[in-house]
Amino acid sequence: MLAMTAPTPAETQTGPSPAQLTQWLVAVGSTKDRKAFEALFDHFAPRLKAYMLRLGTQPASAEDLAQETMVQVWRKASLYDASKAVPAAWVFRVARNLRIDRLRKQRFHEVDIDKVDIANQDGADSDNQTAERLDAAQLVPLVDALPDDQKEVVRLAFFEGMSHAEIEQHLEIPLGTVKSRMRLAFGKLRKAMGDMS
Repeated sequence: MLAMTAPTPAETQTGPSPAQLTQWLVAVGSTKDRKAFEALFDHFAPRLKAYMLRLGTQPASAEDLAQETMVQVWRKASLYDASKAVPAAWVFRVARNLRIDRLRKQRFHEVDIDKVDIANQDGADSDNQTAERLDAAQLVPLVDALPDDQKEVVRLAFFEGMSHAEIEQHLEIPLGTVKSRMRLAFGKLRKAMGDMS
């Protein structure tokens, strides 16, 4: 059984060392050590929330995902292998996977791709005004088939709820490039949906 050690004065100011985090994570995995878990929670929960917020997650969801991640850390700590990853990498991988799972489970019953204000902003012709509705079950594999640059802007806009301006900042590309990639992506999605009907 691993004994929980008190943080040193240096750790109090700069945070625990990777070795200390490993010790706590192993203690949680092997003996469900509550004090070790509390220390892990105190260290990782605010960092996980900040990470989710940086990815554009709404504050309430970011808080939920941080807490859900720590619940999974409690449950799955016995699976942690210090020879394969440092604790931070393992915990953030758990968080990333939970976030992806949550995004996949969200029900996007319909996405009206013509009401996304990309075509109208640049005076696109009236053919683009035809309402085409995509069911989420059909949309996800079609989005996955897009080129990476187009898939990224669609994912950020629809699955993460970012505005064009937020995508511009997140990807560090011009706003015109964001809009262009969206138009190209939606053209391909329209064609793919037509081919499926």
